Order: sequence, then C-alpha cells, then structure tokens
Amino acid sequence: MSKVLILSQASFETSTDYLCKWLGYYATPYKRLNGEDLFMINSLSELPQNDDYAVVWYRRRIHKFPNVGYSFREEHFENDRTLRDFLNTEFRALFFYILEKIDLNKWVNNPFVFNRINKLHVLQAAEEQGILIPKTEVMTSKTALVGFLATYKKLILKPLSEVIFLQDEGDMHFNMLSKVIDEKTLKYVPQQFFPSLVQQAIEKKMEIRAFYLYGRFYSMAIYSQNNKNTKTDFRNYDHQRPNRTVPYKLPQGLERKLDALMKGLGFNTGSIDLILTPEGDYVFLEINPEGQFGMVSHPCNYFLEREMALIFKEKISNEA
Repeated sequence: MSKVLILSQASFETSTDYLCKWLGYYATPYKRLNGEDLFMINSLSELPQNDDYAVVWYRRRIHKFPNVGYSFREEHFENDRTLRDFLNTEFRALFFYILEKIDLNKWVNNPFVFNRINKLHVLQAAEEQGILIPKTEVMTSKTALVGFLATYKKLILKPLSEVIFLQDEGDMHFNMLSKVIDEKTLKYVPQQFFPSLVQQAIEKKMEIRAFYLYGRFYSMAIYSQNNKNTKTDFRNYDHQRPNRTVPYKLPQGLERKLDALMKGLGFNTGSIDLILTPEGDYVFLEINPEGQFGMVSHPCNYFLEREMALIFKEKISNEA
C-alpha cells in the first residue's frame, strides 16, 4: 500500500507532529523525512522512491544543518559567507533531487512553485482574479518615496522575499517585519537604498488569516489594530497582551476568487493574509504556502491537522 510522504524538519514543527499523530490514529501509513535526516544517508536507495508514495506534503526543508563544523586558518568574512552559500547549494541539490523523483501529481503543493513563490507575482495574480490589493511599488530612492507619500499619506515597507530574524551576541533579537513610513519617519530614510517593496498602508478593522485546504477556507479574525505592537503587523506578537482571535467566515464571492488564485498557483494548502477595512473592503496581502496554521487551528477549534489527515487517508484509499 502506498504511503504519505511528509518532508519537514526535526524541530519547531508542531503542526507536523500533530498531523503524524492523526495519521497514526487513522492507521494511515506515512513516512516523515526531516531535512536533518539527509545528513545520515549513505546511499541514494535510502531516498524516497516514487512508487512507494501516493501523496507528498512538502512542509519545510530544514531548520538547521546538524554536525557541520569547519574552520579557517584565519577568520575571513567573505570566505565564511561563500562556504555557507556553498553548503546551502549542496543541500538544495540533494533535496531538489527528491522533488524531481516524485511525480508532480502526487504533491499537495507544486514544490517548484513553492520554492520560487514571488510576492509581486502573487499580488499581480490576485489582482487578475478581481481581488483588491494595496497599491504596490518597488523603489530605491527617497525622492520616489516622497512622491508616493504625496498620494498615500502612510506607506508600508516590507521585504520582497521572506521575513528574517537576526540575533546579536547579547542575545537580542531583531526582525524585518513591515514598517510604517510617513512624514515623521521619512527623515530616517537614506537618499538611496536597496530595492524595496513599498505599499500603500491600508487602514484596518481587523486582519484575517485564512488557511486554505483543498478548496475549503478556515479563517480567523485577528483584532490587532488596538495594540501598538501589532497594529502594523500582527506577527510582531505581543505575548503579554495577545490579540483576540475568533473564527471568521469570508464572503463566498471572495472565497471563489481566492480558490481560483490558489489553484492557479498549484497550491492545495497555504495561509492567506487579508485586511478588512473599516469600509468593509477585503484587501489581499500575501500567501504563504508553509505558513503556520496551528495558530488558526487551535484558537478556532478547526482541528486542521485532523482534517488534513482525513484528506490524505481518503487519497490513499482512492489510490489503492
């Protein structure tokens, strides 16, 4: 009997842990291959074989390379960076070999789109489906920013790719979440800067995180606008005063458009972020195919890991 293959990571992956427990509960055969496991193989035959699996869920790749130690005769920043880039490339080559080995129709999400998802492309695709998006530009100069501010009094600056988190030697943590630019903060912007994604800031009544699972939407309203920490970006979590979150139902017309967007991208799962404005408009922000859905599942009692396990079980039964 074919199995479910789960590509994940060894740690910080609670949703995968719960999914595996539900698969076990429903007696659904599965194999979980963490990226860290690839550091233990000694033969290509140990890698997943196409005929053994009917469903493949690509959750994550790896959290941290294990047992990778190296040293230089002298500390050299460029050499260190080059070697890190090389090791990442080496790992990607091996991991992507797995993606190539498994038939594309077995993947929950298209793994090749998953790995090259582009925020600008997704915004454009959403707009083509008739979904509202913020006015979006990419800029490199303060002059262009001032011109944009003449039209929109408040702007949002965010990464073109994914958010990263940094840590200094004093164990201080820094993030690159969305930042507000207005007349007051404009003085901190240099004349020239790295190509950056700039968007019209949308006033919000609430934020919405929707988890998409094979055509169904499990949405959650996040009342983040009254907390100064989360007012701009709810991911700047306030653990002392967590945002109120409740189950939410999106309008059917919007769900149909989002469904078409997800299908067009080749995704059967993913987290979708939206804003509901005080005027009642829904504005699309972005899709994250590996977004944390435990934050939606548990507060809303959706039991998404169980729902996913049941879908995987049905797919394997149909395949058999």
